[in-house]
Amino acid sequence: MSQPSIPNITPIISLTKKETLSLLLSSLAMSELAISHILNAEAEKIQSFVHFANHNHCVKTKDYIRFNHAVSHLIEDVNMEQYLSLSKLDRIISLIEDCGHHCEPDCDHSSCEDPECCDECEHE
Repeated sequence: MSQPSIPNITPIISLTKKETLSLLLSSLAMSELAISHILNAEAEKIQSFVHFANHNHCVKTKDYIRFNHAVSHLIEDVNMEQYLSLSKLDRIISLIEDCGHHCEPDCDHSSCEDPECCDECEHE
């Protein structure tokens, strides 16, 4: 059996700090969107179970308890994910604040002193 051949790939990724922070915020927003879809699907599942239980009298108490337990676990997992997302957001905000200089929308970019934060300004 031969050894796998891995090509020599040296990717060059050139992103500014502003672009990186924007990508981080976008990633966090997409994660929040995914969580909202998960919660919506869980709500629909709960509605289906309640509808089924109301129309079929064969659902026992232990079925309700099992179902409730499963929903509780999912909600706990979502809460943990939300906590991690909040932590990530706090770190991103601190990176933005560490940037130091934020150009205003009407900035003429002549007074910008930090080349990392403002790509549009001319630096000497």
